[in-house]
Amino acid sequence: MKKYSRWLALLSALGGLALFLYVIKQTGFGEILARVRTLGAGFLLILAISSTRYLSRSLAWLCCMTPAEREVGVLNLLRARIAGEAVGDLTFGPVVAEPLRLVALGDKLALRSGLSSLTVENLAYTVSSCLIVVAGATLLLANFGLDESLRGAVVLALALVLLLGGASVLAITKRWKIGSSMLALAADLLVRGAERRAWVEKQLDELRALEDYAFGFYAKRRRDFLLVGLCEAFFHLGGVAEIYATMRLIGYELTLVTAFMLESINRALNIAFIFVPALVGVDEAGTGLLTEALGFGRPAGVALAIIRKIRMFCWIGVGLLLLAASRRKR
Repeated sequence: MKKYSRWLALLSALGGLALFLYVIKQTGFGEILARVRTLGAGFLLILAISSTRYLSRSLAWLCCMTPAEREVGVLNLLRARIAGEAVGDLTFGPVVAEPLRLVALGDKLALRSGLSSLTVENLAYTVSSCLIVVAGATLLLANFGLDESLRGAVVLALALVLLLGGASVLAITKRWKIGSSMLALAADLLVRGAERRAWVEKQLDELRALEDYAFGFYAKRRRDFLLVGLCEAFFHLGGVAEIYATMRLIGYELTLVTAFMLESINRALNIAFIFVPALVGVDEAGTGLLTEALGFGRPAGVALAIIRKIRMFCWIGVGLLLLAASRRKR
């Protein structure tokens, strides 16, 4: 399994790199570089804005915990989030990032507590991202005459996100234990032997307890649910502010509504191409097509994506240092 994962990561990275080089060649390296250079010291502002996004989701994670568990403190959660995100951005996104957040926390929080609260926070993030994508795609379709291929891609993304978001909300409201049910079915078909069955049953009990925690949070802890929603909203607002500031600093005039549409499509790209390390190539191609459709030209979108990439690698460096420090302490 690890071998296949490595091959998939390698192929995704190579495909993204090839797309990245193609987009740069088609757009024009000189024009993109000129736009990036105009950012100058404004890049520090971009880093400051992006830091609020890490903080927002760390606060959301804290709100998903019980009062006793919150003694871990938001700073420890912030360090764990940045550390996990660093490796996740270089590999398979949340598939790798979420477990590494718990690893980075070490013994500061019980594993079950960290896993339960992190699961609830990720559900909230998923639903909020779906709402952002739906709102942004609807605005885009209603206000701009997109060409047929781009309109088709936006409509497809809108349909998929509606399906994902609707399924998540329905599963929570109906208390459908999809994960444990699928695992139980797979175990019935594949697992033989009393010892192995006992091990699987233990994992099923853990998973059911995790599902019960998530359902109980959304049903009973309304105040915390509202706080988590506000934190996720601030995360997305941070994305809009980052795009708005970046585009202004490199010489493009745009409104906050346009920045919101750009952020919503960026969320869609993050969801659809989660397996591509650092969204290399995908972000540049998708954002370039969108800014061209919005009237800014393709270089604007490619420059925006490259600046976003530079910001990402700055935080990856910080995250890897934090992860190394947490391992050294243990």
